Amino acid sequence: MYVPNYKYDVFVSYAHVDDTPFPGASEGWVTTFVRLLKKRLGEKIGRDDAYSLWMDHELGSGQFISEQLIDNLRDAATLVVVLSPGYVASSWCQRERDAFLSLIRDRTQRPVFIAERERVDDCDCPDELTDRKIFHFWVQEREGKAPRVLGSRPGHSDDEYYNQIDDLCQDIVIELKRLRSVGESVTKPPFATAIPTPAPNLTRPHTVFLAQVTDDLDLQRNSIKRYLDQAGVRVLPDIGYSQEPKAFRAYAERDLAESDLFVQLLSGTAGKKPIDLPQGYPTFQMELALVAGKPILQWRSQTLDITTIEDEEHRALLEGMPVRAEGLEDFKSEVIRRLTEPPQLILPKKNIFVFVDMESADRPFAEQICEILDRYGAEFVLPVQNENPADNRHDLEQNLTDCDALIVIYGMTTNTWVRGQLREAHKALARRQEPLRALAVFEGPPEQKAPLDMKIQNMKVLDYRKGISESEVRRFLDSLTVSEVA
Repeated sequence: MYVPNYKYDVFVSYAHVDDTPFPGASEGWVTTFVRLLKKRLGEKIGRDDAYSLWMDHELGSGQFISEQLIDNLRDAATLVVVLSPGYVASSWCQRERDAFLSLIRDRTQRPVFIAERERVDDCDCPDELTDRKIFHFWVQEREGKAPRVLGSRPGHSDDEYYNQIDDLCQDIVIELKRLRSVGESVTKPPFATAIPTPAPNLTRPHTVFLAQVTDDLDLQRNSIKRYLDQAGVRVLPDIGYSQEPKAFRAYAERDLAESDLFVQLLSGTAGKKPIDLPQGYPTFQMELALVAGKPILQWRSQTLDITTIEDEEHRALLEGMPVRAEGLEDFKSEVIRRLTEPPQLILPKKNIFVFVDMESADRPFAEQICEILDRYGAEFVLPVQNENPADNRHDLEQNLTDCDALIVIYGMTTNTWVRGQLREAHKALARRQEPLRALAVFEGPPEQKAPLDMKIQNMKVLDYRKGISESEVRRFLDSLTVSEVA
């Protein structure tokens, strides 16, 4: 045995329906997978006989889990689960299935690796198999079509299949060496809860948060991760997140706190948008990075036609300033450059001062805007509304002089009031030592309005008559960013 005090170093669990040979193949998918897994583990450890692997041949369709299988699971240092719809729907009796999954749930110091042979919806996956690192052995090659199982075409080369095998083996070997080094000398680790343990401190000089992606970008994300691994960069997250928004936020905030750079790959697909996360996971991750104050680097294919994107919020994300439209290899080089030669940036999110000018009738609308500004780290001020007109005017003049950006709310108020405030802003601009970074009129409800028929230098008019769009406000804040200094 490689790890002391264990009968097996690796325990492989699967459903037999996933090992039925494809037409033209001499062996099933799982058998081929395990054969390659054993070969690569032997090569990485140094000898084929240096470790032991047990494959649960007894887990047949409709067959009870034997006491021997449970004992073998208890006696295994690591567990590999070949996850699939067939695995989830396996006709084990409830008692045996619960016994098996309870052992998985209680493993914290002994790792569980998930090799997802076919896509399993989050709602169908047992809780015991969530919040763990997942190695995808399928790819979504065409939107609206069924994913392709990697390694399912006999006689065809499938580089990503072998890449995933290598990545899985690398992580297994790291954990086996860790367990071997601590010796497990007295007792086996106690069973505890399913909360994932933090990744070991690899003492790498840089850490990148590589955002989770939509299914159609799995191959590109894997390519970026391998490139960063080879460059000695630590990549987070190192486990699959729960897709429950509160849990997702907690894990992402933890990993972002340890990261030097937020890297995200974007496609034309917006991804899932749960009821309690209407902006979707791509935008949600980017928002968390902004709140954490992390530098952001995003990518999309230069062949993507953004004008065809119907989802307005996702289109706004793709059009954001940090998004680079270039080849993936060029983007990889840019990630390393950002880590090793960080550009001098003036990041406005923490120190931009925004004056949100409004009349009392539009205060609820203005407060919605201020909540978004605060969420992204911008400072803001609303006008005072005292009974003394002189005090109000002095406050207005001071705000127009001190602010970095001005937002004038045109909602319930009249166009006459808005025109008057813009004239005051025009006068203040002449007295300022530095120009405004941005000036915008935010049109709020109601939809019917008299035209302003007025425009001063660099003024934008943004239409929010049907309600505020957080992504659009974020883009307004992005426009305040001072360009990089080479």
